[in-house]
Order: sequence, then structure tokens, then C-alpha cells
Amino acid sequence: MNTFRVVLLVPIVLALCDQGMMEPWDPQPQDVAGWPQRHEALVNQTLQHKTEEQIVFVGDSITEGWGDDGKAVWDKYYTPRHAFNYAIRGDQTQNVIYRIQNHEFDGLGPKVTILMIGTNNAGANTVEDIAHGVNETVKQLLGKMPNTKIILLGILPRPEPLGAKVKQVNELIAKLNNDKNVFFLDMWSAYEKDGKQNTDLYLSDNILHLNERGFEVWQQIMEPLLKKLDPTL
Repeated sequence: MNTFRVVLLVPIVLALCDQGMMEPWDPQPQDVAGWPQRHEALVNQTLQHKTEEQIVFVGDSITEGWGDDGKAVWDKYYTPRHAFNYAIRGDQTQNVIYRIQNHEFDGLGPKVTILMIGTNNAGANTVEDIAHGVNETVKQLLGKMPNTKIILLGILPRPEPLGAKVKQVNELIAKLNNDKNVFFLDMWSAYEKDGKQNTDLYLSDNILHLNERGFEVWQQIMEPLLKKLDPTL
């Protein structure tokens, strides 16, 4: 009977491994419909525009939102500065690392790279492991684009029980700041009100994604650092 139980457990364990139970620093594509096509589109974006890209945004659906609710702000402040968006909704650190290692950033030389990632890891990974994943993402970006300067944005506030967790991640990844090629920028206080997430800056039917005002705040917070890193932008 004991042998029979062991035999039954083997395929269960293998199935869990097949579902992608990997660490946040192990490169892995998302296993969802449409993701490979989105990745391919970003590879093609690089092939077509690599010589003109001056600012690069990297992240998940929050950053991808620049093309939706943030489009008016983007068109005003970033399109004229040759900014390009490399965000895919649902991405975790390991997915971005996979994309970096699979041609999305080959040959790019932006003056500034803006990274916000990690909130989608909060449900499954520890604070320390998420921070490790963010650290590896930064290393991989610099490996591909050694002359870029990275603005590492803190993860935005979100409701509990995960809000406190991502705030702890921010405390760890803030230590990646070296005032040379990695510059951490805290976003938390600007999206907080009376000690809680300021829902006026988020979509009314959502607790993670920003509305247009939320993107305006993002631009305002980041602009001084962006100009400091490269006054020509």
C-alpha cells in the first residue's frame, strides 16, 4: 500500500514542476495565450526602432497602462523623447528576465531605462525572493545595455494583505541604488493617502492599475530624476 501511494505522488510532483514552479530569478515565459505573440512584437519593435530609442519602460500591466489610460500623458511627455514601452501584462520578474535573455533588448542603447516589476510575484513568493528577482532583472538589463541608467521604481501601493509585503520589497530593492547606473525612486508616498492606498489615482473598478491622474503623478514624480540623469532628454 505504501508503494502504491508513492507511485501516485510522482506524477503530481511532476505536474507541479511542469506548471512552472520556478524561482523569481529563473527565466521563464508566461504560459498564457497571446504572450508569445506579445514578446515577438517587442522583439520586432527593437529591430525596427533600436537606433532611435532613448527611453525604455520595462514592466507589467501597470506600465503597459501607459498605452491606455496613460496615453495622453505619454503622448505629451514621452513620445517626443523617443520613449518605447516594453511591458507585458501579468509579467513577474522571471518573465522579464526571460524576455531580456531572448532578444527584446539586443542592440538597444537607451539613455535611461525605467523599471517597475514585482507586484505580480507578491502572491506566491517571499519578500526576499521577490527582491532577489528584481535584483537579477536589473543585472540582466545592464548586461544587455551596459551604458544605460536604470530608474528602479518602487512597487506601487496595493490593498492588504499584499500591500505590506510589497512595501517590504521596496525597502530591500532600495538598497540596489548606487548613484552610478541604478537609481531607486520611491513611489509609495505619492500614491498613499492617510496611510492607505490613494484610490483616487487608480481605476475605479481596479486596485492595481492607474487612471489618467495616476499616470500624471508618475510623470511628475519621475521628471526631476529623469532630467538629472540626462538633461538632453
